[in-house]
Amino acid sequence: MLLRQLLRGLVILVAAIGIGIGGLVLAAPNSQVDPLPPAILGFTSDARTITVEAIESGAAQIALSWQTVGLTDDFSLRLFALVVSDWAPLTDQNLPPVGSARLVVQPSLDFAPPTYRLAIFDRQGRLISQQIVTLPYDTMSPLPTPQIVSFEATVGGVDFVDLGQNRARIPVIWRVRGRVPTANLVFEQLLPDGRAISVELPRLSRWIPSSGEGVVAPILPSNDALNIQLRLRVVDLADGTVYAEQVITLPIIRGGAPLPTVEVPAQPPPPVVLASPTPSN
Repeated sequence: MLLRQLLRGLVILVAAIGIGIGGLVLAAPNSQVDPLPPAILGFTSDARTITVEAIESGAAQIALSWQTVGLTDDFSLRLFALVVSDWAPLTDQNLPPVGSARLVVQPSLDFAPPTYRLAIFDRQGRLISQQIVTLPYDTMSPLPTPQIVSFEATVGGVDFVDLGQNRARIPVIWRVRGRVPTANLVFEQLLPDGRAISVELPRLSRWIPSSGEGVVAPILPSNDALNIQLRLRVVDLADGTVYAEQVITLPIIRGGAPLPTVEVPAQPPPPVVLASPTPSN
């Protein structure tokens, strides 16, 4: 009798535990609070590679797609692009949990290929999850030969006193075509003794865009110098190959505007003879 009562009590206890466990299992799907943080499941690009020329043309576009899980109003999803050494936001809007964005590819202003970052932050701005997509440069297609399309100064001369006091600044504009990923532009001044010195001013990145405008800082070559020579070279920083170069010459102004240069021919041109009309009979 005692054994029968104990067995009946054990069955009731097991049944109660089963009901309790069943209640816990059934209660989970109805909960509105997800205790786990969100995560990025995927972040991809529809392009596999890209060329420098396509980026600098301004016509290259890619589509970035993403999927997340557990993203609620307590978190924000942001998209960034690598610019020099910082992540620049591409939009100030909170992105949807699943979506895509088509954008024009911009240069990184450095030698790094286009790189994008998708990140989840909480309300305190703490990083919760991130994924990065890099669009590598195309190394399978034949690389073009870089060419200097134009290189010129926007002034007609440089002041002698400014050169002597190291405060001369010459605005220049340039355009290079067919650049390779490891090439860079180098601005120099050619001196009478054959040396070449840099005339570039300090900046945040060594990389220089293929087209643009800026200022260079030449020096006075000598007290009796009549002009300065500025040189632009396209150099592969990986192996030192010089793809192209171009030199411009500017007169040194001493106490006023430079005199115009007139080309005098070696021999005077032949006189112009006007033919007389043929007399009529």
